[in-house]
Amino acid sequence: KTDEREGFEVDLCKAVAAAALGSSYRYELVPTTGLSRFVTLAGGEIDVLIASTTHTFDRDVHELSAGMGFSFSSPYLYDGMTFNGVPEFVTCADKLSVIGECASIRICSRIGTTWYDKTEDLFPASNIVAEESRQESIKNLIEGKCNVIQTERHQASASDAELRALGYDGPYAQGVNAFTKEPLAIVTRDGDPEFADFAELVLQSLFHAEAQNVTMMTADTFTQTGDFFGDEYEDMFKNALAAVGNYGEIYARHLEPISARLKVDTINHGETGLLISHPFGNVDTVGPGPIKGGVIESILERGFLRCGIPLRLRHSNSSSILEDAQEPSSDERVGLDMEFCRALSASILQRAPDNVSFKNFPASEYGNISLALENGDIDVYSGGAVDVSSDFLLPGMAFSSPYFYEGGKAFALVTQ
Repeated sequence: KTDEREGFEVDLCKAVAAAALGSSYRYELVPTTGLSRFVTLAGGEIDVLIASTTHTFDRDVHELSAGMGFSFSSPYLYDGMTFNGVPEFVTCADKLSVIGECASIRICSRIGTTWYDKTEDLFPASNIVAEESRQESIKNLIEGKCNVIQTERHQASASDAELRALGYDGPYAQGVNAFTKEPLAIVTRDGDPEFADFAELVLQSLFHAEAQNVTMMTADTFTQTGDFFGDEYEDMFKNALAAVGNYGEIYARHLEPISARLKVDTINHGETGLLISHPFGNVDTVGPGPIKGGVIESILERGFLRCGIPLRLRHSNSSSILEDAQEPSSDERVGLDMEFCRALSASILQRAPDNVSFKNFPASEYGNISLALENGDIDVYSGGAVDVSSDFLLPGMAFSSPYFYEGGKAFALVTQ
């Protein structure tokens, strides 16, 4: 069921459906709002959420409306919230002014979104008109209940056309500034890590296809999955690509006409890395605390962090000697890995950065690292080369965002 809707995120839905069900895939688009989307996902009414949803730390751990955390893919688009609407009031919003000629500014902002949280930080409540959906926001602008609305930066031009089609005949302008940082991601339920991995792998395949210049027309030449999800899914990459094309094709089809592709949303061919912190979200959210019997509780009980690090080679005049990495050395990479262990210790153990026990592992022995994480011999491995296949083929391994790029590899923290 397609509901005859098209769009960038609809194509991502199609890609996941085609990868899971093959060339005869079907899917259903279920309307959600900023308030309802996480509850809808948590309740099983939808399988996956692909609706301009920002990956924030609080949503990862404990999203307030659903009372639980969620799994997020790598970002498929980096965006930001802009103010749009009646030109003179858009200028007021960009200047964060509510005095003088700007006193009558009224900003329609959607409850349950990072936009609303940010708008509350920037403007008095008397200048904010709370609403629940994009449709309500547009209706309020047409009826004069607000003079500024909000969109993602890449949606602003499309909003102008949409407003005209719905009967808005007043002046319209897009703001200059982006006031939020929005890494938009595919969201799945926390209790199904295999499906979260499935959705992530589909997204990565679209990135990889663009990097390899494999298109919708040449999808049959694309790689197979191997044993990731069994023989019946060996063509999942090809099916996804045949359904929607590679990431660049999707962007060109839906977004390029209205928003030029930013450098941050282009494929990294190894010449640069991306270090970008995801927004924290609502830091006042009170979560359930450490999982009973989980890793954080174990660290708190024993009073120190067990951290695995790469075994390094120290070069002498005659040979390379294996060296114990109990203390930082001239090896800058390993020293950096150890510093992340100390940062974790400080964050968990009330600013005690030195409560760390280090354990060496040859960098290539992911099997031993996975076993050590599973057995609790280490709590985290710092310095793991980000490897998509290891994430799927070795149970109990999850990679953080990379914190260092070197030699064509990206290095990250690895946890259970």
